[in-house]
Amino acid sequence: MASEPALAPELPNGVSGAVLQYVQPLTASSTAGKSPARPNGQYQLAQAVAKLFEQTQTFEDKFAELTGMFEPVARIGQTAARSLEPLQSFGQQLVQLAHSFDPMRAFQIQLSQLVQTFEPMKGLQEQLAQLSEAFQIRLNRLVGSLQRAKDFQLELLNLVRAFDPVADLQAQFAQLAETFNGTSATTNGNDVTPAPASVQR
Repeated sequence: MASEPALAPELPNGVSGAVLQYVQPLTASSTAGKSPARPNGQYQLAQAVAKLFEQTQTFEDKFAELTGMFEPVARIGQTAARSLEPLQSFGQQLVQLAHSFDPMRAFQIQLSQLVQTFEPMKGLQEQLAQLSEAFQIRLNRLVGSLQRAKDFQLELLNLVRAFDPVADLQAQFAQLAETFNGTSATTNGNDVTPAPASVQR
């Protein structure tokens, strides 16, 4: 009576399972005295690793796109940032001008009282009022523009905070890469042919 074939052990999930999935056929071929076929046999383990890292491809693609998209935004942002220096100088000039308006405001108060008894002075009062209003309108527009710049700054800060884990992740994966260093160049003292680019990706 023929014996029933032994059931293959259930492979664990994740990294170990994916690697064992490719190790077992290679081990069986070696036990039977057969050399694994090239290139499929030689690169099966590298293909297993490439399969594991497929989930990182979306991350790599998105950040490649983000780098290209950020360049024009960075140029515009730098141009806007350079305009802040002359704007600061302009602000200092307006501060000095505003100080000179203090006696003018006192004069406007006196003029408003004088207009009640001397009508010809009303035209002068209106001109001074229009001058003050023009300054106020222009300054409020400038305040609105600076608010948009401030909102942009806050968005950038939020974006920077969203990428806080990047440095730690980079250090972690760099350390893991060093863990595997020394096993990729040689195997049992024999040189190993580099895997094709499609596998290395």
